[in-house]
Amino acid sequence: MKLLGVDYGRRRIGVAVSDETGICIRGCGAIDRKKCNDPLAALGAIIARESPGAIVFGIPLGPHDEETVMSKEVRSFADAVSAQMPVKIPVHFIDESFSSIHARQLLSLKRKKQRRNKENIDILSACGILESFQRQQPCEQQLF
Repeated sequence: MKLLGVDYGRRRIGVAVSDETGICIRGCGAIDRKKCNDPLAALGAIIARESPGAIVFGIPLGPHDEETVMSKEVRSFADAVSAQMPVKIPVHFIDESFSSIHARQLLSLKRKKQRRNKENIDILSACGILESFQRQQPCEQQLF
């Protein structure tokens, strides 16, 4: 099943998508909330284009896995996204507490210009959210 991963942020929203098999994950871009008047519509357009079977939002939980102000904001945004969709798509949440740190570490291996591009961090974080979610799902395929 094709999945869409979302790394919600107050400045940018990173988006990634998997293929139908869940083996390959690629970034779809980042929505800059200061440049985009309607981030809900922009994300809705990506959802319509990619036609995922489910959407996975990363939520930052506290040190004891408790809800935070930001995790409540992400859930509210996810509700707004879900409400605008003509066809209901399952929405899942996964703890993404260290996804941006991990993304920065991966980008430290890139050239200087790519390391400075903060959109790359958000896109890579969305990829990490999908990867974490897929690792937690039971394997549906058997390899012979």
